[in-house]
Amino acid sequence: MTTTIPAGSADDGPIARLAGINKWYGAFHALRDVDLAVAPGERIVICGPSGSGKSTLVRTVNLLEPFQQGHLRVCGVDVAANAITRAARNAINRRVAMVFQQFNLFPHMTVLQNLTVGPVFGARAGRAEAADLAHHYLQRVGLTDQAHKHPAQLSGGQQQRVAIARALCTRPRLVLFDEPTASLDPEMVNEVLQTMETLAAEGMTMIVVTHEMGFARRVADRVVFMDQGQIVEMAPPEAFFDRPQSPRLTAFLGRVLTH
Repeated sequence: MTTTIPAGSADDGPIARLAGINKWYGAFHALRDVDLAVAPGERIVICGPSGSGKSTLVRTVNLLEPFQQGHLRVCGVDVAANAITRAARNAINRRVAMVFQQFNLFPHMTVLQNLTVGPVFGARAGRAEAADLAHHYLQRVGLTDQAHKHPAQLSGGQQQRVAIARALCTRPRLVLFDEPTASLDPEMVNEVLQTMETLAAEGMTMIVVTHEMGFARRVADRVVFMDQGQIVEMAPPEAFFDRPQSPRLTAFLGRVLTH
């Protein structure tokens, strides 16, 4: 059964809570007994080797991935395993935004049109209101002069910043980032990370899957290490990087911090 707290209702607990989440792709056990609670305003960074379940976890939070065991509560919406309804998905999607590795911008639309299509057709905002919102968030990501260009006219870093602005136009309570710099050329990575750091400093609740360990150290309230579908270790950045407790995390940091 799924119950939804109406928009604007008080919900004093975590903005997202995963309890005993298990997920399989056929015989492959992708998530194993995952427990995670995210407080309002908290920044969680998830790292780990390829195939460890990081992207699957973050995609589970907004119901892009179903799960077979456990319980999920996101922004006041309760979802049990194998009980995802369209109402639950719509309710969570109104409160949670996601920025993907690929920009997923509509190539035939201008930047401004990419930002207004969601509020107009999803949130039923007026076109003038949606345009005001789009200009506001383009200013936030430093792209006010790019509003009437098409995505192909922008650099990769600019396109990803447009994708971030598009996510913010839904006025989310939680933003999920799934390796947002992985497809960028190295010189474009910093401009996207700086945009994300600004959002973090302004109190945006964020779950970020990334290999950018400098970003994790600077921005995260807690860093999560995943391996083989499990949360192996979770700690504030100083303890996570300087005093790892598990051999698996120690080995992982030895690889990623020496390259």
